[in-house]
Amino acid sequence: MSALAAAAGLTPSRITRVVEGLAHHGMVRKERHDNDGRGNDAVLTDTGLHAMHSAQATHLASARRRVLDHIPEHLVPDLARALAGVTETLYQT
Repeated sequence: MSALAAAAGLTPSRITRVVEGLAHHGMVRKERHDNDGRGNDAVLTDTGLHAMHSAQATHLASARRRVLDHIPEHLVPDLARALAGVTETLYQT
């Protein structure tokens, strides 16, 4: 849950509330962490996976409409390289 909170940019208490809400709707289930019994893992259920797949096309269309459609096509490869560099820097261990 801590790694999920960090990746989402949320506090541990906030991610716990989000996961509990998703669990209430059958999207995820909480399981004890294999290596640390004090913590939990959020595990996507089949219902959650289906919801994610269903939302994917709408999400991508929204991202394209709100962001990519406003960037000149010739600059997209440079933007992709820059964002890949940012991602690499953020997730270095």
